[in-house]
Amino acid sequence: MSQLPARLTRTLFAALGSRTERVALGGFDLAVHRLGRPGGEPWVLLHGLGATGATFLPLLPALRREADLVVPELSETGGSHGPAPSLAVADAVPLVAGLAHRLFPGRAVTLGGASLGGWVALRLALAEPGLAARLFLVAPGGYRDQDWERVAGAVTVASRADAHRVLGALFARPPWALRLLPGAIERLYRAAPVRHLLSGALRPEDAFGDAELARIAAPAALLWGERDGIFPLSTGEAMARALPCATLYPVPGAAHLPHWERRRACVAALADFRRRHPVPA
Repeated sequence: MSQLPARLTRTLFAALGSRTERVALGGFDLAVHRLGRPGGEPWVLLHGLGATGATFLPLLPALRREADLVVPELSETGGSHGPAPSLAVADAVPLVAGLAHRLFPGRAVTLGGASLGGWVALRLALAEPGLAARLFLVAPGGYRDQDWERVAGAVTVASRADAHRVLGALFARPPWALRLLPGAIERLYRAAPVRHLLSGALRPEDAFGDAELARIAAPAALLWGERDGIFPLSTGEAMARALPCATLYPVPGAAHLPHWERRRACVAALADFRRRHPVPA
């Protein structure tokens, strides 16, 4: 089971014409998926807790014809290896920055992030303002002014019942295949990469509030399921008010992974955001 998610992810990316490279940075040996049009619009996509780069599969067909896409794996779940089983926010920010500088030298990139990956993307935009041309965020974590005890409880899995609860937070209508395989969700969320982050690697000082968000000048899209069971839509509304140039795209009938449940609506939001805020290829 420990290698299965990484193998499945590589297979799914290969079906889209991706190649998976190994990149050594900051003491980590990263698995990095590369696809799209070389020299095109540069994108770096960051997955969330307990996930792999396959998180973005529903959006990749809409991007790969015009964009040069880099999708790093941020934990052992996706096949990366290093001093820790997964990258906390503070560790991921300089590492992702180094990856972007190495693969897109001298270019600003669109930082995409889902959940924990969105948290990293926002922290990176704060750390290196010139690196982020745009932000495309799917229910990003990290907003300080919310009930963090409830959030931690929503992603903590200690039993099969907890796995069913997590599914209900991720999906308004969990896919039948996942409903039939709650053991897989339980193993993912009880595995070392998730336990490492939930046991203290995610620090309160890595969170951000309105004052930090107000410093981010890059245009930002916030894609948010109206039935998100981890970060409620009200959090997205607060973040959109704080960011100087943000567009909130609420997605009806979807939870924490709206691009998996309402792909067409999310692809339309992606197209609208790129049309509003074009960047040089």
